Amino acid sequence: EQFGYSVSLYKDYALIGAIRDISTKGSTYVFKRHGSTWSEQTKLIASDGLDTAWFGWTTSLYEDYALIGAKGHDSDRGSAYIFKRTGSTWTQQHIFAASDGTNNDEFGFSVSLHGDYALIGAGGSDGQGVPGSTYIFKRNGSKWTQLQKLTASDGASDDYFGRASSLYKDTALIGAYGD
Repeated sequence: EQFGYSVSLYKDYALIGAIRDISTKGSTYVFKRHGSTWSEQTKLIASDGLDTAWFGWTTSLYEDYALIGAKGHDSDRGSAYIFKRTGSTWTQQHIFAASDGTNNDEFGFSVSLHGDYALIGAGGSDGQGVPGSTYIFKRNGSKWTQLQKLTASDGASDDYFGRASSLYKDTALIGAYGD
């Protein structure tokens, strides 16, 4: 299952991705801490799960929200999913996709969540000469809207901009290890 492929922790909750669970569709487990004991609360799966989606490739947890990347979804276009917790129930709220997504973008290769914002990287793949990009989404109530697509000012082929990302308050940090 490759349980532990991605992990995220917030207060008394842990997210653990298992990208080969359910063939290669993937899943993500939610654990809750009670004192010094951790117990599995639920197993999250994508409502439209496809083989080789790799749901759980990346995970980010913030307050009552879990953001989960599936970089292999739909011919490696990729997608990301947001789940909201109410009590002990987690419900899929939204499926993210790049507004200009194409095959091999790997949208969801990285994810980060903070406050009402989601940062989702599309690092490119397969030597296609793609520099990569990262998208910012904002939540208003239960609706998520794409605000902006970020690219490197000096972006070049195979930079893989967006394969690592982190969000904190009003600052986004994005890696481009191929630069």
